Amino acid sequence: MSSLAALRPILNTAIDPVVVMDAKGVILDWNARAEAAFGWPRDEVLGRGLIDLLAPLRHQAHYRQLLTKRLALAEPPAARQGSQLMAVRKNGSEIPIEVSLAAFGDPDALLFLGFIRDITDRVEVHERLAASEARFRAAIGAVDGILWTNDASGRMVGDQPGWASLTGQAHDDYQGFGWADAVHPDDAEPTIRAWNEAVARGGPFTFEHRVRRHDGVWRDFAIRAVAALEADGSIREWIGVHTDITERKRAEERLREGEARFRAMADSAPAPVWMTSVEGGITFANEAFGEYTGVAPADLLGDAWIGLIHPDDIPGVGARRAAARTAEGGPTAYGFEARFLGGDGNYRWMVANARPQIDAQGQFQGYIGMAMDMTETKTAQARQRLLINELNHRVKNTLASVQSIVRQTLRPEEAVEAVRERLIGRLLAMSAVHDVLTRESWEGAALDDIVRQGLAPFVDDQDPDRVAVSGPALRVGASTALSLALAMHELATNAAKYGALSAAGGRVDVAWEQTAEDRAVLRWTERGGPPVQPPERRGFGTRLLERGLAGDLGGRPELTFAADGARAVLPVRLG
Repeated sequence: MSSLAALRPILNTAIDPVVVMDAKGVILDWNARAEAAFGWPRDEVLGRGLIDLLAPLRHQAHYRQLLTKRLALAEPPAARQGSQLMAVRKNGSEIPIEVSLAAFGDPDALLFLGFIRDITDRVEVHERLAASEARFRAAIGAVDGILWTNDASGRMVGDQPGWASLTGQAHDDYQGFGWADAVHPDDAEPTIRAWNEAVARGGPFTFEHRVRRHDGVWRDFAIRAVAALEADGSIREWIGVHTDITERKRAEERLREGEARFRAMADSAPAPVWMTSVEGGITFANEAFGEYTGVAPADLLGDAWIGLIHPDDIPGVGARRAAARTAEGGPTAYGFEARFLGGDGNYRWMVANARPQIDAQGQFQGYIGMAMDMTETKTAQARQRLLINELNHRVKNTLASVQSIVRQTLRPEEAVEAVRERLIGRLLAMSAVHDVLTRESWEGAALDDIVRQGLAPFVDDQDPDRVAVSGPALRVGASTALSLALAMHELATNAAKYGALSAAGGRVDVAWEQTAEDRAVLRWTERGGPPVQPPERRGFGTRLLERGLAGDLGGRPELTFAADGARAVLPVRLG
């Protein structure tokens, strides 16, 4: 049987394309699998060179040299290792192939079998794997940290160049759990415990600890590791990254320290202080804010504080906040005045100012604000306006009283000296009570002060008991005080000229008592003076007492000229 005939069963049963060549690479036979794979019928390939038929033009010179070398070294019947090459089909398309050669027959007339395998699928897998590895290496390069791997049991094995570069540990030093020797002693045991727990449950693993760098400096690292799985879901290995967070932690610590200082300063402030988020809700309220409102600072967070504003003031506050937040060019400072509900259940006026917080990158972070209680200021302003109005009214009334006094005092038939003395006395009486009212901010005066101030010029320092004053502590309004002072002056003047104070042994008693919530009665009683006779005519003082002061006193005074001394009963309006 010829050699070709002996090879026919092999050609017919082979599952891959098979070509039979001579020592020069000329095709002697070609099985059906080869016809299907490359599109060339057997009759069209016989006698043609394998390289001329299947090799792409760009590779023919190289492939011919390679084939000639392989054929020359062939030693029957051993097979040669396969080579990965490119082949071209009859239709011009290319496929990757792997070729293995085997010699057959007599040494003097060797035939060569070429076993050809289409490795397109294998090449695609390798290409995808290469692309995946390229992406993995690119990802490693993009990672801001130290990459390392552990085996499925969680032990570090093999070369770990990143870890070695970071810690300066040699290969044998970090194998297994040797890497823990580079971890801070206080962190090593907790790290291993947490790592073993993560491995037992299948991860992932996140942790932070301190690692001694190759130069001996301790650095803070954040760790994250995940499990790489096999197709069946089992863990193939662990892939982890150490990221240096030292600077971040220092910055966070400085931030915490700064916030702590701010909170301490804010809590020591006597006025409400707060901070808001970008959206506007309160994120911090100091202790003074809580004390002022009677609400725990934690309960003032968010928008809860708005409910403490007087309903009439909420729209104005909201409009100012919105305008400042949406101002052209970015958030701006704003201020407002509003009534806030205090812990005592009463509304109090506050003036608030807030300024935007801008970070180093120019980003708006929220507002920081402070408020001051201005209730007393508001009250003082209202009182001031009231006093000014009252003063204007009193000045007009005083001028009218002065005009009346002057008109009644200046009489042509009286000597100028007597007129002047009487006029000055009456004006001084008005001046004295003005002093009392000024001390009391024109909100009224004590009845005792008015009486004693009016009688002061007539009290003898050598015999002060001649004038006795008594009565409960009562207050009168400004108008009543002025009228009562003039009444005291007129009664005392008459007593000094004609009554009890004009003679030795004379005495005056002034006493009052409250008769109703807003009423009192003052009684003037003289005794021990010369006999009294009713006046032949009514002078200014009498007319002033009986008619002129009735409106402000709250009733008409009653004068009695008894023989043993003059008496007067004056109604007094309290307030």
